[in-house]
Amino acid sequence: MSQLETATPPASARPLPAWLSALRAEVASHPAVNHLLLARLATGPYTKSDYKSFGLQHYALVGFFTRYMEVLLMRAPTSAEKLWLAKVLVNEYGEGSDGLDHTQLYRKFLTSAGTRVNEEFENELCPEAFAFVREHLRICREEPFLVGLGALGPGHEWAIPKMFSHLIPGLRRARFEESEILYFTLHCEQDLDHGAWMTEVLAEQAQTREQQEQVRRGALLSLEARFRFWTGVERRIVQWRQPEAVKAVAHGVYGGSKDPARLSSPGKLADLKRLATRYQEGGVWAP
Repeated sequence: MSQLETATPPASARPLPAWLSALRAEVASHPAVNHLLLARLATGPYTKSDYKSFGLQHYALVGFFTRYMEVLLMRAPTSAEKLWLAKVLVNEYGEGSDGLDHTQLYRKFLTSAGTRVNEEFENELCPEAFAFVREHLRICREEPFLVGLGALGPGHEWAIPKMFSHLIPGLRRARFEESEILYFTLHCEQDLDHGAWMTEVLAEQAQTREQQEQVRRGALLSLEARFRFWTGVERRIVQWRQPEAVKAVAHGVYGGSKDPARLSSPGKLADLKRLATRYQEGGVWAP
């Protein structure tokens, strides 16, 4: 029998351990992955202006993923985890996308949606964007390593292709060109590879029940933050479309509890970067 015939099959060709199979199903059915906003964007008559409102909020998250990875890379206990994180980082830095990193790809999408030069830096961000970045830096800096790996692996690399598969039909319906939505289509392709690498690492490194629960905890923490973020983005789209109606609801005009704070913003992208950098370097998260 040849070496080729006796070689170990790749991770993607091997059956998943039962705990990983259960976790994959849990991620796929999570409310963040199936948020009502995503379903509406997939099927509704949304315009490029709606996607501009969406994109100006979502852009805030795009540039921070490499930060999470870099923080976690410094804490990786073995070369296996370091190798997986390094592979993903190489893609995020621009390999496979003509040398454009993912923030540059996203700017192309924003421009095609009608965003003027530097508008992404002038836009007021929803509180949930700040909370998402803070939570992921906290996870990667302070939680056990496998919790961080769960957040960036199953919580991101398994979830994003499923979430973006809702977005892409709506983007095409809004008449974006394929080159203008490359950020989204590329992630659906790359994150399948990233997810396969992650599966191999997790199957090898999370052997005990406690380790497996740490991975699951990280995935769920990430997805819970994602659900809150999508909800904040949805509110901003509605606020752009119907500002007076949203304002009336926030002030309890139609009954229910008053929540004027839902219309407030902690700041712009520069404020988020300042807070994140200080926190990442060991400081506290405080305005």
